[in-house]
Amino acid sequence: MALPLHIFEDRYRLMINECLEGEQDFGVLMAKSDPDREGMTVAYNVGTSARITHVHRLEDGRMNILTTGLERFRVLHLVRTEPYIIGRIEAFPLEGTRSPQVTEWVWKAGALFVRYLRLVGEVLGTTIEVESTPHDASSLAYLVAMALQVSLEEKQELLSIPALPTLLARESLILSREEILLKRMRKAQDSNTGYVLGATQYWSLN
Repeated sequence: MALPLHIFEDRYRLMINECLEGEQDFGVLMAKSDPDREGMTVAYNVGTSARITHVHRLEDGRMNILTTGLERFRVLHLVRTEPYIIGRIEAFPLEGTRSPQVTEWVWKAGALFVRYLRLVGEVLGTTIEVESTPHDASSLAYLVAMALQVSLEEKQELLSIPALPTLLARESLILSREEILLKRMRKAQDSNTGYVLGATQYWSLN
């Protein structure tokens, strides 16, 4: 999956330059508030490795880069935190990829995903053409997780689910929930009530 990133902090400029020089991949981790230190953040322990595929350097040293997501990983422990975080990790592949439940959930999640995208298009006043969804269960699960317009915390929850059947089941529940909300938004638009699309909720403009 493609992931565009804007690099502006000095420590991350250093990291990206070192990755480019050493032809190395890097890890993407979401940060959360540290419950033990007010005003500080700490990284989640499950993330995704990424490979840099394109770099556009700006005059002031900032960079716009395009990366490709590779695989999930789990942080075992941190080696250092300055100037940027380095940790020891292990691969965190999806379990249960051959489970008999997978086929059923692929069909259900795929159908829900197609309806979801079409509803998003209708709410935004455009057309989202969906010719087909991935037949590979893992590819479908990752695509749904990336495309869902939900909070980053909920995306992190999906990323951390160990087993593929559980992930597809959870995504199906979210898609069903979002379908209800999107239909309400579309109905509100038809009655000339202003609503703005947001993660897992909607807001009236009146």
